[in-house]
Amino acid sequence: MAPDPTALLRVDPRLPGTLAQQIREQVTWLIAEEGLIPGDELPPARDLARRLGVNFHTVRAAYRSLESDGLVEAVRGRRSRVSRYDPLRLVPPGPSARARVVGIVLPSLSNPFYAELVEGAQESAQTSGTLLIVSSTHDDPVVALRAIARMTASGVDGIVVVSHDIASLLADGAPADDAAPPRLPIVVVDRPGARGHSVEADLEAAGFLAASHLIDDGHRLLGMISIAELPGGGPPSNVIPIEAGMRRAVARAGLALDADRIARVEAWDTASGSAAAARLLEAGSRPTGIVAISDLLAIGAVGGLRRAGVAVPHDVAVVGIDDIPIAAATDPPLTTIALPARAMGARALAVLERAWAGTAGRPHRVVLGVDLVIRESCGPHAS
Repeated sequence: MAPDPTALLRVDPRLPGTLAQQIREQVTWLIAEEGLIPGDELPPARDLARRLGVNFHTVRAAYRSLESDGLVEAVRGRRSRVSRYDPLRLVPPGPSARARVVGIVLPSLSNPFYAELVEGAQESAQTSGTLLIVSSTHDDPVVALRAIARMTASGVDGIVVVSHDIASLLADGAPADDAAPPRLPIVVVDRPGARGHSVEADLEAAGFLAASHLIDDGHRLLGMISIAELPGGGPPSNVIPIEAGMRRAVARAGLALDADRIARVEAWDTASGSAAAARLLEAGSRPTGIVAISDLLAIGAVGGLRRAGVAVPHDVAVVGIDDIPIAAATDPPLTTIALPARAMGARALAVLERAWAGTAGRPHRVVLGVDLVIRESCGPHAS
């Protein structure tokens, strides 16, 4: 037998508004969340009053308000039941029933990796009645900070920051005495080395697996398509471990990754991957295998190679990192390292749940494993 959703109802005389208003708001929220659906019966007013420890007339007042809102219909001699309603006419809930709201700050809405991550977060949020607000920053940390400020001012209960080094920026601008905990929890995703709560994939293993697969297939001249270094020097922190893993695999095989076989680009898109592949073809020691640090860059590289008359994988093999849905549909299908994007989004919400419950403790770091997915863009090659 399915549990009675009205068992979740609670009243608290310390909260603003009357007890009847609290009951009305919570039942409204149960209807909005589909815990109660049209046709479901509400408990008899006397039974609910006894369970909540309130006067019978308090529950009757709440039920009459729900009838006025068009959410409940009362039939003489029968229990009140949920009616069909217009979702745009729902009464906004008060503090006794408000859902938790989480803001998600993304570098881009067009990258399929981030879309998968948000879907994972959404699946987790639906089970806990949490609402998500998503903001795209166009990979601009200044815009990201502004989004965080707006979300905080709007009263969100937590923030998930994806691929931005926001935690360091916030700390850099904080007063010297920053011992006090932040007003709301922040979880940083896909940013190794981030301060505070974080969720990430094992990117060092991703770079190692990608390069090792090429080496195991016989390649001795490896190329890399990566992201341009930051103004202060060095690539972004979510690129550093990928490059480190690749260099470890190359060194283990007694090989070298020469500078002319590293093409750095400003963006994570296919156009940048295509341009980078063209540059690698001009290298003095032209690579026979290329690792691109994202699938979009890898897909662009495959297109750029083909336009230059270079066959993939016969002439040059290509490996990506992400395993976005389109990777399996490219020509040829892309060999890649699967990052657990959905799981990363879900785990970020789980970390927030622990923070709300007061069980997160000290900064909580989650590192998830990665997997090699072998397809046709990277096959055995006699160098």
